[in-house]
Amino acid sequence: MKPSPLCPDCSGGAELIGPIPATDFFAGRTLPQPLAGGSLYRCCQCSLGFRWPRLTKDELDTLYKGGNENAWTASSNFRTDWRIAQEWIARKLPPGSRILDVGCFDGGFLEPLGASYRCSGIEIHPSARDRAKRKGIEVIGSDFSEVTGRFDCITAFDVIEHMERPRAFLDQCLAAIRPHGWALISTGNLDAFTFRMMGSRYWYCTIAEHISFLSPAWFGAVTDGQGHQFVKLATFVHGSASPEQRLREAANNFLYRVAPWGFRGLRKLGLGGKPVHTYPELADHPPGWCSARDHFMVLIQKS
Repeated sequence: MKPSPLCPDCSGGAELIGPIPATDFFAGRTLPQPLAGGSLYRCCQCSLGFRWPRLTKDELDTLYKGGNENAWTASSNFRTDWRIAQEWIARKLPPGSRILDVGCFDGGFLEPLGASYRCSGIEIHPSARDRAKRKGIEVIGSDFSEVTGRFDCITAFDVIEHMERPRAFLDQCLAAIRPHGWALISTGNLDAFTFRMMGSRYWYCTIAEHISFLSPAWFGAVTDGQGHQFVKLATFVHGSASPEQRLREAANNFLYRVAPWGFRGLRKLGLGGKPVHTYPELADHPPGWCSARDHFMVLIQKS
């Protein structure tokens, strides 16, 4: 039996949660053949959840470059996390403050703030950078290594789960913030009820670009003793859904949880449109649950 891997952040021992099903989807496009899911582990020391084994950074970067450039395009009207963040910023930051959005894509979050704040972004996708610039966003680079100066607030939406070492990423953010400034981070919640119920077979795990899985407990552990203040926490539903869709998603996931053989049979009959006959491992791909309250956002004030 192979020993469990060590936590990539703190090198603590980790416990196995379970195997992650294979997927044929990455960065908004269907892949020609599936990617193995690996397994979900959780650090016994800092509470970080992580995928292991996983693709190398070079392999991930290649897949990102081939992704759908519109995969992360969104309107603020449909982003609950953006609305919460904009309200927090309006309360905490005076006009003229400098904001950096890490992974800003086409500037959708920053655009409404541009009239009151100095808005900058980091974005790796070239065409998205160009669209952000046309919206008046100062795109200062494609990687955190290109960041210079200090900011009053740094935001990162659905970014930290893509990081191999999320604590190092959070430390980079805090280092680039002025004293008493703010870090605002949102991501999936490993401790959400639906996540805990489904474990490693949860839909959020099968998004192959997700390699780290966070929780409020993790943020508490990494900020404890550093003098930074954990100011606010909000949980939210990432998508919008009708009552009928919420009921259907809950029923599908309950069936998948209690009778995986039955769900596997439905996949083989064509449920979800996966090419199961060509790639049998996709029969275990879970149903989505975008109406679940399985995301959270934290606001941290730097000491």
